[in-house]
Amino acid sequence: MFLVTDVTGHVGRAVLAELANQPVAVRALLQEPVDLPIKASNIEAVRPDPEDPSSLQRAFEGVEAAFLASGYSPHIAENHLKMANAAKAAGVKRFVQLSGVGANPQMCCARMLRWLGQAESGVTACRDVAVTRLRPAYMLQLLFEFAPTIAQQGLIAGPFRSNAWSWVDARDVAAVAVAALKDPSHAGRIYTVTGSESLSFPQIADRLSHILGKPVRYHDITANEARGWLQGKGLSPVMIEAKLEYWDACASNMLNVPPNTVVQDVTGRPPRSLEAFVQDYKARFLSASAA
Repeated sequence: MFLVTDVTGHVGRAVLAELANQPVAVRALLQEPVDLPIKASNIEAVRPDPEDPSSLQRAFEGVEAAFLASGYSPHIAENHLKMANAAKAAGVKRFVQLSGVGANPQMCCARMLRWLGQAESGVTACRDVAVTRLRPAYMLQLLFEFAPTIAQQGLIAGPFRSNAWSWVDARDVAAVAVAALKDPSHAGRIYTVTGSESLSFPQIADRLSHILGKPVRYHDITANEARGWLQGKGLSPVMIEAKLEYWDACASNMLNVPPNTVVQDVTGRPPRSLEAFVQDYKARFLSASAA
């Protein structure tokens, strides 16, 4: 049996989708008041009681390998360690941990990368457990943040400058995760997961224009303007600053890694292109209501 955490996140949900209806039992850990996002005959949901710490350990009983992930927050390391300790106590021997390019517990100028690095360090400290670590590049699903303005105004506005970024579809990250869950030979490895090309935001806007059949342009804005936009979306002050620091690290080429063949090598299929990604979610980028 495999257990999947953060099933409402882009990668966690895609991991469930990859495993749906396969000949393996899957347990989806629900730690929020949400419904199971992917339903299949081989997937069961378990919802630990936050008032009963032992219920988290029971959720991991009988599990061969677990996918560990959680949403970006100052509590990433705490969440990963809590799940890892509960899993280890239940006898789980292998983890596949979702991290990110640039994860570093000593990172001084991008707290999101520091949080990820601390999460890695905490899980590494769990003795007698094998960890496969995934460090994906910038995920294409994050373009969903701009879907409303793409649909309504043909516009992507952000503080991203014109440097090329490495991108990957969260579904391809999930495919690598599932391969690592199934095959113990991936234990102990660290995979930097990318797509097949690096693209700047102006290039993405140009590609979107052709795919969507409507003009899309990129407009560079200041960090202060981006801060106001994020405030309008209701993000907390700490997450606003964390996001701006992360974007600045990407825009300044601090994090960019060249495209590699990890997805092809591990899964046997090439990573999805930007064109394939947008075609799959075309309605979301064309309809203001769908966005």
